Amino acid sequence: MKISSILDMSGCKNKLSASNKNDTLHIMAELLSKNTASGTENTKSLFEGMLQREELGSTGMGNGIAIPHCRLPGMKRFALALSVCDKGIPWDSIDGRSVHIICAIAGPENGTEEHLRLLAGAARVLSNSKARYELLNSQTDFAMRETFLYHLSPVTSKHSKKGRKKLLLMVLQEEKVYNDVMELFLEMGLEGAVTINSDMMGPMLSNVPIFAGFMDVLGRSRPEPRILLTLIPDETIDNTVTAVEEITGDLDNHRGACIIILDTVSIRGSLETL
Repeated sequence: MKISSILDMSGCKNKLSASNKNDTLHIMAELLSKNTASGTENTKSLFEGMLQREELGSTGMGNGIAIPHCRLPGMKRFALALSVCDKGIPWDSIDGRSVHIICAIAGPENGTEEHLRLLAGAARVLSNSKARYELLNSQTDFAMRETFLYHLSPVTSKHSKKGRKKLLLMVLQEEKVYNDVMELFLEMGLEGAVTINSDMMGPMLSNVPIFAGFMDVLGRSRPEPRILLTLIPDETIDNTVTAVEEITGDLDNHRGACIIILDTVSIRGSLETL
């Protein structure tokens, strides 16, 4: 699924003018209904769907962004709408700030996996401070759309060439980093990944009587490391590691995260979810 095909110009509105969340959701519903990818002109259903989602919990993610979304029985395809509001809109965001950038997502009721990928992709773009700055300073609908697609493309590009795959083994000790990496892999369309919960050496040794007197400092943080295994095409290794380092920072200078790439002699079967 190409984002460029479901975020067309009819779904983009720069310099949006609205005073509250409901007015904004109406406008976003209209943009989604105009988007040729949506296959529906039912603005009311789109508005009500997004409003019902807001009642479950605010889609204001903080940093001035909101990603209202819904899935409807009548829709056959996904559509995106993108808007920027200079004034700011009260949204009950997690950080209490007004919203300036809105990305709305709507699609078919049974499109759970695609929905998650779109949410993760939109969240990653709008969590990027450089992308937010460029979106807020876009002068036209076209420039706004191109900015969004540009920042999305490094992690959503697909490689059609099917070459040899390698085993990527990653050890992650931080919960947030693990969650962000899993979102990244979902965006990149990896076939599947396996997570193994494990223990660090320090906490384990602190339970051994001979070390108990001086290993407390190692066991105090009690990290919960995970080993993540996935297969990736050989030609995507550099891009994958680069994308992970956008989350962790330089891995050579980051404690608590490690990537190991191993050659594979033979692969049969798949890691895709059943």
